[in-house]
Amino acid sequence: MNISTLLRRIPGILALLLALFPLHAQETELFVENVTAEAGGEVTVTVRARGLSSVIALQLSIGWDTLLLEYQESNDANIQGATTGFNVSNTGSGTLGYLAIDDGLMPFDLPDSTAVFSVVFQSLTSSAEVTEIRFDSIPLKLQMSDAENNDVTATYTPGEITLEGTSGIPSFAEDKRFSVAPNPFSDFVRLTTKLTYGGSAKLEILDLSGRLVGTRTLNLRSGLQTTELSSDDFPGVGSYVIRLITDREQLHRKVVLHGRNR
Repeated sequence: MNISTLLRRIPGILALLLALFPLHAQETELFVENVTAEAGGEVTVTVRARGLSSVIALQLSIGWDTLLLEYQESNDANIQGATTGFNVSNTGSGTLGYLAIDDGLMPFDLPDSTAVFSVVFQSLTSSAEVTEIRFDSIPLKLQMSDAENNDVTATYTPGEITLEGTSGIPSFAEDKRFSVAPNPFSDFVRLTTKLTYGGSAKLEILDLSGRLVGTRTLNLRSGLQTTELSSDDFPGVGSYVIRLITDREQLHRKVVLHGRNR
């Protein structure tokens, strides 16, 4: 076969190749941006989008932990040419709905990672916490449509809120029901609880930035109980907060590891 014959056949060959190996469509994704904020203060969370080149309408819901976050307000990014709105009927239960549709039935023309909307929360905790903002199906199910009213398959990626205080830890008063000794300590520290109830509990070790550096599950008994932590349970010399979390409350103690004798 000579070159001129091959050139005449190239368009047909290309069409055959495209049919056998279709072009990879851009992935459509909605994701919640991870954010770090101060515990006890306002937290702004942003939902962003990628690959909305064929989408003319979308609806979704997000959800959160109402023990850690309280809904304050929603801020629309005002997608050009679209009618948008929020369904706030379930915010007291920890979910929010959002709807956007292009009035002219034209696909959204949004650069990747454009903000779709943001939500302002009030943090309800003074302690360091990590919590998730998830996509939900209440009050509006997750759905996208194109100009032919076909469903558009999309990925929905949740995000994390990291709450950090100025000290990273809550301020707390002495509670005689939870004591530590010796303090400062070297090889071990003894934790003594004297509670009027029992049950499963979690023991956490936090550094002074509020970062979790250790955890242990306990089976608490009513009355006097002693638990020991070794210096090996701590990452190094310094000050820490030991937090006891039960199904009723949280108790704290500050301890100082000043060295290891072993």
